[in-house]
Amino acid sequence: MWKQLLLFLSIICIYGETKYYHENERHHRYHSDDENEIPWRKHHHKGTSPPDHTKLVAMARYVLHNCDWASIATISTLPAIQGFPFSNVKSVVDGSMAKSTGIPYFYMSPLDFTAKDLSKNTRSTILVSLEQTRYCESQKYDPEDPRCTRLMLSGKMKKIKEGTSEYTFAKAALFERHPAMANFPADHDWFVAKMKIAQIAMVDWFGGAKYVAVKDYLAYNYTGNEMLKYHNKLIHKDDNFL
Repeated sequence: MWKQLLLFLSIICIYGETKYYHENERHHRYHSDDENEIPWRKHHHKGTSPPDHTKLVAMARYVLHNCDWASIATISTLPAIQGFPFSNVKSVVDGSMAKSTGIPYFYMSPLDFTAKDLSKNTRSTILVSLEQTRYCESQKYDPEDPRCTRLMLSGKMKKIKEGTSEYTFAKAALFERHPAMANFPADHDWFVAKMKIAQIAMVDWFGGAKYVAVKDYLAYNYTGNEMLKYHNKLIHKDDNFL
């Protein structure tokens, strides 16, 4: 009698632990860092590689399209360091995952350091690096290794007028890549901004910096869909999980 009871209780415990594990795993998949996690950030280079380093325009477009954030430098308006260069991190897209434009778009609040600086001086430089995609890590390149391509776009930032087709496109692209933005505080007067590029500098191999003509960069028909493919792959995997 007691042996049967102990066996029964053991079975219940095992069942409970197994159910807890599966429920916890499912919760983690869908709610890790709430619903705001960008699941393809760490993995979208799996099975893909950047263009050859000799293809400067293709490389420049590839790096920007495959990075989720940029370091943005402005001229500071902070009283203690007024006139100094000041760097901040901003989430970035260059269009939707299916349509790259090469133009950096940002979602900003006038309460932020960067927007305050830009309200006084619109000139800025943004930097993105292949290190952000983990490609360099997979190749055992240090972030400062010239083979770990870094792209520096300099120009003037411009606020995009609400209600325009560009505003609708850019905001949708930002929210697609950065779903947390949908939950940003509504009272922060968010706006969409873009950079009008004046110069493109890039370090993508030994031999010093190279410069890409802005006209060639914007005219290039970038058809890479690695971001979209991986996103769709994740959706398909989650559907199978359900």
